[in-house]
Amino acid sequence: MKKIVYSFLIVVLFSTTALAQKTFNDVNAEKRTVSSFHGIEVGTGIELMLTAGNAEDVAVSADKPEYRDKIITKVENGILKIHYETKSGAVNKTKETKNLKAYVSYKSLDKLDANTGAEVKIEGVLKSPKLDLNANTGALVNGKVDIDVLGVSQNTGSKITLSGSANKLEIDGSTGSKFSGLEMSTSNCSVKVSTGAIISVNADNKIEAKASTGGIVKYKGNPSVKEIKKNTGGTVSKI
Repeated sequence: MKKIVYSFLIVVLFSTTALAQKTFNDVNAEKRTVSSFHGIEVGTGIELMLTAGNAEDVAVSADKPEYRDKIITKVENGILKIHYETKSGAVNKTKETKNLKAYVSYKSLDKLDANTGAEVKIEGVLKSPKLDLNANTGALVNGKVDIDVLGVSQNTGSKITLSGSANKLEIDGSTGSKFSGLEMSTSNCSVKVSTGAIISVNADNKIEAKASTGGIVKYKGNPSVKEIKKNTGGTVSKI
């Protein structure tokens, strides 16, 4: 009976949201009640499925009810924070995976933080006038965006892969992080990279690139304005 109820909840959560791009079926899901939010912060190995809608809804899932109950969902200063109760996150001491997931429908979003092995999957297109996107400590972010001003900060082995478009793109990457944006068209692009990070972008009008300490910038397109600075083993090259 519980499985039927949970499945019903998750289908209702996303199918009744008029602008939602996808319906999720998850027999282990449980709906959470939260206050209004405009930003999201997720961590501790949780997989986040993010969908635009005309309502703000949250549900969480895990392989076992005791794992699901330890997923914290709370809103502080307009930021929805999703994380596991302990730092062990998605894997416990016996290396058993917990399959921690969160399903979020949002009305508007201007901030997205992925930390500590979290994985963010953008379903459909994330549209916003402005978005601050941060990824740290092995976090993954994948999806399509339509943003006027997109600011990206990432480090410590995080990976971001985006398609779509951003009129203005500012990226700061370091410590082995990787940004793949060749399928995302940009008009004005500003890139700062260091410490072994790799950033790939598609620039139409202007690119400013600073690469140092083994950082790598790759770009495609034919920007009319190029401001390139390289030092301490940094490289900037056109694809």
